[in-house]
Amino acid sequence: MPLMERKSAKGFSLLELLITVAIAGILLGIGVPGFGNLIKESRISSQYNSLVGSLYQARSEAIKGAADVTVCPKSSPGANSCGGANDWENGWIVFLDRNNSANEANAAINGSDEIISVKPQLKGGNTISAIGSTTNTVTNVQTVSYVRYLQNGASSLSTGSIIICDETRGSADSRALNIVQTGDIRRGAITSANPAPLDAFNRPIVCP
Repeated sequence: MPLMERKSAKGFSLLELLITVAIAGILLGIGVPGFGNLIKESRISSQYNSLVGSLYQARSEAIKGAADVTVCPKSSPGANSCGGANDWENGWIVFLDRNNSANEANAAINGSDEIISVKPQLKGGNTISAIGSTTNTVTNVQTVSYVRYLQNGASSLSTGSIIICDETRGSADSRALNIVQTGDIRRGAITSANPAPLDAFNRPIVCP
């Protein structure tokens, strides 16, 4: 009876396994930071686009002529009431503002006012601040707690900016949403001299 042939089992040697693990570790080290940066960029772009959409919605509804339309920060993440200048991270509200007065410190939803849309709290630790001037001069810039569109399409701020700060990547990766005298909305430009976006007063924004 012929002897059975022995078949040798083939597999990775210890050296091959170590090399494979080392290469995988290098590729993982290169890929993970890039993927994390992609997530952060997608997040801040989504937040910026959501805010732009709300402002365009407010301006469009105001031009229809039913009433002024205000965009204000929520007083808390789950609230349907307006907060102050430091509350934009809680999300914001767009509403028909039939009961308002010029130069009021904070907006308020009351009486016959009507909520149009509500946006949720920011995710990812990014922050929002809003600044503006009623005289279009940098000397009168102050933080603001709302943006109101009048029925002629103009903003209550002659000039203003809403700044979304990327808290982990800094100013160059942050966003400036600028509101000009006509009420138009423009993204803050980046120049070769200033890698951080410029606000409505042509100043580079400063984020942590």
